[in-house]
This record gives sequence, C-alpha cells and structure tokens, in this order.
Amino acid sequence: MPPLPTELQSSCDALYIYECQQAGLSINDLEKLSYRQVQTLLDIHSFVNDAIAYAQDDEESRKGEAAFWA
Repeated sequence: MPPLPTELQSSCDALYIYECQQAGLSINDLEKLSYRQVQTLLDIHSFVNDAIAYAQDDEESRKGEAAFWA
C-alpha cells in the first residue's frame, strides 16, 4: 500500500479512508484527486444515499400534499 498523502496523516486517517471507500473511492483515487474534489464526491454520495433512503417518505408527502390541494 502506498504511503498516505500528508494531509491524511492524522488521527482521522482510518475514518476518512473508510468513508471514502464507502463512496467507492480507493487510495489511488485519493492520491489523484484534490481534497476539495474528494469532499464534493462524498457530498454527492451522501445526497444520493439520503434521497434513496427517504424516497418513499417523499412520495407519500407528495401524495398527501396533492390530496390536500385537490
């Protein structure tokens, strides 16, 4: 395994890498992407997971709102 970039060499290394791996990123990706790019990808991953998790609730809310205004 290649050495970690200096910005990752802290007490948060394992958690950060785990979160990146959950989003589908590898250590190689982390070496190639800037910190800002990684954060953007993590934000997108989180947004999509939330949208999937709450899709049924959102649909029920839309139906309830439509019934209210009908």
